[in-house]
Amino acid sequence: MLWTDALILFSLVGSAQSWAPSQASLRSPVALTIGSSREGSRRRHCQHLSVPNWRQTLLFSTEGTEEVFSGLSDEEFKVVSDLYKKAKSSEASFDQVLFDALPTINPQLIMKLRGAVQDTREEFQAIAGALSSILDAQLAQAKDQLSEFLDAGEVRKLDAMIGKAGREGKLDVAFFQVLNMNIQDAAADSEPIPNPDSDEPTATRFQILQHIYTRCQEEIEKTIPPGVSLLNKLLRTEIPSIRSNQLSHYLCPQPNVITTPDGKELELKGRDRILVSHAEFADAIGNAVKQIRTVEQAGGANRETAANMVESCRQVAKEARIVIGEHFGRDSDELRNFEDSLQPVFRPESVDSPYMKGV
Repeated sequence: MLWTDALILFSLVGSAQSWAPSQASLRSPVALTIGSSREGSRRRHCQHLSVPNWRQTLLFSTEGTEEVFSGLSDEEFKVVSDLYKKAKSSEASFDQVLFDALPTINPQLIMKLRGAVQDTREEFQAIAGALSSILDAQLAQAKDQLSEFLDAGEVRKLDAMIGKAGREGKLDVAFFQVLNMNIQDAAADSEPIPNPDSDEPTATRFQILQHIYTRCQEEIEKTIPPGVSLLNKLLRTEIPSIRSNQLSHYLCPQPNVITTPDGKELELKGRDRILVSHAEFADAIGNAVKQIRTVEQAGGANRETAANMVESCRQVAKEARIVIGEHFGRDSDELRNFEDSLQPVFRPESVDSPYMKGV
């Protein structure tokens, strides 16, 4: 299993097809001089673990199976009915009422509104339609954002636009959905995009989208906790030796030195620093597993997909354990504390543990 497939649930590749904009509509004649793909190989992409929350993932996921759901419970229909009544008696639209309520809605109800069950009652139809409208709007905005990136014309302007979009919170789940669909579509297209203004070799559409993907990932990693950022880097890195170097760089003390203009290194007083604390990294792994289990229990991912993602997180934890042990010693407190913090994640004492059932 590729490491880029580790978080397929969050990649949204192939999800929300009924709401997705046409892949062909996002083709652009713009040629950006990107020498080659920074990711190296043509492979499926994943979104980072740092999606705003698992509810946003459920909005687009179609991993679930129909047998998970048997229809609306009385409690769920009451939620739907209350939203319907609130929207009918309010000046706000159904879309706005539902959008404001999304953070409080049960994850299984989200999947049912997405179409996992059929219900002909007026209240259900109205709220389900509002949810579809919200997704339409989000994906349309994402399509427009990607089109702006493709129209940038040159790399420095593109990078500046991506940075601005990241600061404004526009690199969201819907954006990565649209981006991943276009990357898949472009993977079979190896023809360079013609550039009438230059004789330099031009990039393919796939390479341009690959560059956009990598830069968006880098931009997102600036805004999320260090432990989550490191986990994200590792899960999208396929080569074991590179992952080992990343773990050593972030989890082990770094020399407290500065480099002078003439290239000399001066060692400063003070202790060597660790860029990402072991506790932060362990928390990131634990939270990732809880997110995966939450979406699985809600019907947003099947058992095999969830198990593969958890196993990928486990592999990261095992590699981190080796690196910490090699640097600090196998009997060190650092290694012992790291192991103890992940014990309940991968060896929960109860089937009711959030690492088994989600939150």
